[in-house]
Amino acid sequence: MRVTPALLVAFLVVCSGCMGLGINSDGPMQSPDQSGDQSATAGTATQETTNAEENVSASFVTNGERTNVTLEVANSPDERSQGLMHRESLPENHGMVFVFDEAQPQTFWMKNTPLPLDIIFISADGTVINVEQADPQPNASDLELDRYSSDEPAKYVVEMRQGFANREGIESGTTFVFDGERPTTEN
Repeated sequence: MRVTPALLVAFLVVCSGCMGLGINSDGPMQSPDQSGDQSATAGTATQETTNAEENVSASFVTNGERTNVTLEVANSPDERSQGLMHRESLPENHGMVFVFDEAQPQTFWMKNTPLPLDIIFISADGTVINVEQADPQPNASDLELDRYSSDEPAKYVVEMRQGFANREGIESGTTFVFDGERPTTEN
């Protein structure tokens, strides 16, 4: 039996649609900005974790003491959509930074995120705005999921294992700095 390239392409297109690849919203949420971009956390129906291609080193500075962290960079719509969904664990002082084009109100949820997290909202100048402790809600519907919001416009949102912020004294007013160049957004 001979398979033509057109038939093979058609088969792959149909299969990818049936598997839910890139279709539907089934992940952590971020409220849309003024342009209607559902950028931070509207994931896919797959069980994959984020394929963040870039890691950065950064520090939280509290009372002159630096706490160094390694962060996966979620700077594209797909990476922000997936976030830390389906992660069962994170190494110590390791998390994810969500990077946005500009500072704006940010809201996240814990859809398909089994790991309790600290969600740290950060302004464009690197000042921590507020910290939210987010707990998994495995059986909650989208309408029942708790929302975690920035108190002011945020350009960066860092997610770490829950307890990190309390342990390191990170709170509103703490300074956050990237070691090297700040990551930028990708389209």
